[in-house]
Amino acid sequence: MYHSFEVRNFRCFRELTIPDLARVNLIAGVNNVGKTALLESLFLHCGAYNPELAMRLSAFRGFESMKIQLGRWAEAPWDSIFNAFDMSKKVELVGVNESSGRRTLTLRVVRDPEELAKLGQFVEHDPQKIEKGFMSLESTQVLELEYDQEGKRGRYLLILDRQRPRTEPIPPPPPFPAFYLGSRSGLPFEEEAERFGKLQVRGEDEVALEVLQIIEPRLTRLAVVIAMGQPVLHGDIGLGRLIPLPVMGGGMVRLANWVVTIANAQGGVLLVDEIENGLHHSILDKVWLAIGEAARKFNAQVFATTHSLECIMAAHRAFTKSGVYDFHLHRLERVEDSIRTLTYDGETLAAALETGLEVR
Repeated sequence: MYHSFEVRNFRCFRELTIPDLARVNLIAGVNNVGKTALLESLFLHCGAYNPELAMRLSAFRGFESMKIQLGRWAEAPWDSIFNAFDMSKKVELVGVNESSGRRTLTLRVVRDPEELAKLGQFVEHDPQKIEKGFMSLESTQVLELEYDQEGKRGRYLLILDRQRPRTEPIPPPPPFPAFYLGSRSGLPFEEEAERFGKLQVRGEDEVALEVLQIIEPRLTRLAVVIAMGQPVLHGDIGLGRLIPLPVMGGGMVRLANWVVTIANAQGGVLLVDEIENGLHHSILDKVWLAIGEAARKFNAQVFATTHSLECIMAAHRAFTKSGVYDFHLHRLERVEDSIRTLTYDGETLAAALETGLEVR
């Protein structure tokens, strides 16, 4: 679980520090202040050693496919992660996590021709190609990721050339699982079914069922059924047959997405953009109760963004009612040309809401 996080020169952040993180964290702020960017920076840091994740961020923003161009003046798919598109500076992400300690990630674009030439050993093991200057500004673009974790250091390269995008050397798996659920679409049925199947294999599907019963008390069973040629999660709510979760409503589908994903993120992180989307305000208290319960049972940490005051108030009520207030609200606000964070624990959030202070 993350205790603190720092971001430098990433997207809209020149420098941002969040010193006090909880098990469940809700990120608020006006439009274009960096809420989604903060989730993306956390996702990169969770990946630990894999620079290829910098390309996946485009998909989170709705760019499902990219045309990769090579050439001295071509724009690389990772250029937008650098603050003000200034690739002369490095992106730096620093997180303190109870399982992996303090880890610093540094990302930079390799531009120097001599340095590119030296990196040929990572691309081709044919000495003749290296001697011919196989890597050059005209034919190759490189993003370098360096990590420092408790004194252990390493480097990985994301390479775009005339072969294919690839990472050299092949990075190891991350130290813990992390999942990103964007605001634009839910989890595909097949992927949700696969994650639920993993819970069944581990004998933990009943735990997920208990959490979902917070929002739907009639639910007595969950099962994966092939419907219209694809596996879909179904539930038994006492109608004499199993019902597809999408038929139960969008709120049930989204909560099932989160619960099943949290259950597969044991010891890791779930990142959710615009968590209030598709949820009626009347069920938000129950949703937050379910998220908090799932996060505790599966030892996962949750980061979510919101624009909604109702969502913030519901989270405060739910965690107060639960008896375990392991929730913090982090409000991003722009001060001149920088962005800072105001963090509210239970006591300060209660006071702010009571006095009508703006916390969105």
